[in-house]
Amino acid sequence: MPKSLIQISLFFFIITFLSATKNIINLNNLSIQAKKENKHLLVYFHKFGCGFCEKMQERTLDDGDIETIIDQKFIFVDLGIDDEGIVVFKEFKGTKHDFAKSLEIDFYPSVGFIDGNRSIVYGVVGYRDKKTFEVILQYIYSGAYEKMDLEAFKTQLEFENDE
Repeated sequence: MPKSLIQISLFFFIITFLSATKNIINLNNLSIQAKKENKHLLVYFHKFGCGFCEKMQERTLDDGDIETIIDQKFIFVDLGIDDEGIVVFKEFKGTKHDFAKSLEIDFYPSVGFIDGNRSIVYGVVGYRDKKTFEVILQYIYSGAYEKMDLEAFKTQLEFENDE
């Protein structure tokens, strides 16, 4: 085989390999990274044509304050269930849509939080405005979810703000 034909074949093999691995979301590896960085994974499940998903993206996730918190305290994973790609989490390996189904997610948007030990520590179903979502983020990154439920955390915040 001529040298140039080998080079062309190798080039196409590498491009095919890179494009295939580009569409893999390995939550196991991301969880390890989160643990090293003392963060949680924030997995945002949404689907095409969902008005509440668009509203969550535009009014909440695209807000500058929320973006800053997420950048500093979380590893953000965008999981559009209609998008191509494979998700790997614990023993699961399959499509984004099948991953959402495996977690029994039926409503969108939904947000899941995963810690550095690959444990799903909290989930939120449905649209949340900026103020509400900011409290949820604080609840997770502070570790309060380990000690109390969200309502108790909100009460504690109100009490602290009154002082």
